[in-house]
Amino acid sequence: MTTNLDSISTLHPDIIQTQILTRLDGPTLASTAATSSYLQSLCSQEKLWRDISIDTWPSINDPRVVEAISSFPSGYRSFFADSYPFTEHTWQHDKHDPPTGLISAVDLYYRGELIFSKVQEMEMEKGKSGWFLSSPFRVDMLDPKESIPTRIQYPGGDYHAWVRKMEEGMRLNWIVIDPIKKRAANISSRKAVSARRNWLTGDLEIRFSIVVAAETEVAAVVSWGSAEAWKEVDEEVGGEVHVRDLRLQVEDREGKCLKGKDSLVILQGLLEGKRSCEDGEEERAKGRYEEYVGMKKQWKERKERKEKAQDTICMIFGFFLFVILWSFILLR
Repeated sequence: MTTNLDSISTLHPDIIQTQILTRLDGPTLASTAATSSYLQSLCSQEKLWRDISIDTWPSINDPRVVEAISSFPSGYRSFFADSYPFTEHTWQHDKHDPPTGLISAVDLYYRGELIFSKVQEMEMEKGKSGWFLSSPFRVDMLDPKESIPTRIQYPGGDYHAWVRKMEEGMRLNWIVIDPIKKRAANISSRKAVSARRNWLTGDLEIRFSIVVAAETEVAAVVSWGSAEAWKEVDEEVGGEVHVRDLRLQVEDREGKCLKGKDSLVILQGLLEGKRSCEDGEEERAKGRYEEYVGMKKQWKERKERKEKAQDTICMIFGFFLFVILWSFILLR
């Protein structure tokens, strides 16, 4: 009886590559390559992995990224193996040097439609002597006054229902590439983990975060507003919303941005970390984030109780000191 593998081997390699393998996504192509040495050789073609990678992350079709990927051990196949799975932070600070230059490749989708795509280099070499390593780490993909128009509409009426739809419909890939060490990692949670209105600007902020070591959050934040400000979007009539800010930052459990030096350690840990392709990772990422938010709330409450107790002790000590001094004055 002829096996499926025997049947496939009778086909011309060009037919397999052009009519079968080109229809597969990355994970399926990788699984197919593991079935036999014959299919492995066919699945190793650089063009296959290049097309799949660009289809998955359109931003990487940028000359700077293309040049960086060309130096990877197996080109686009290595890049896909690094960038597609979820990454875990397993890096030890005392064993490696932090990166001296990284590239960010960002693709933002709403309900399957690409609405923003950009590549930006992060030059850290100059920062070794000054501001970068000691300043709060933040990567801005948009200029301060830049606003990206979209076809997304706020229909007016139930604002909270619209926010839920925005949170459910958004997907973000933020790939960090180290061209020197030839590694890449997708450091976004892919699906949004939270959506809330900024109390100061009024913009809707949608967050894509991964939690590192239960005390640090790597957050990509997308801010949405009208062309000028939310106040110009009528609560009942609605209007078109724009991408007003897209940034990457690394925060501690108090919500403070880590400095450049500490943030680079975290990012390098993600680049060097283990990879996971298990089903449900996106949902687990949100679950871990919600646990992290709960932990931060508990930690904040404990800190406030401790500070309150310290204030009370100081007040009591001050009162007794005042009584002692006053008694001493009266006795004189």
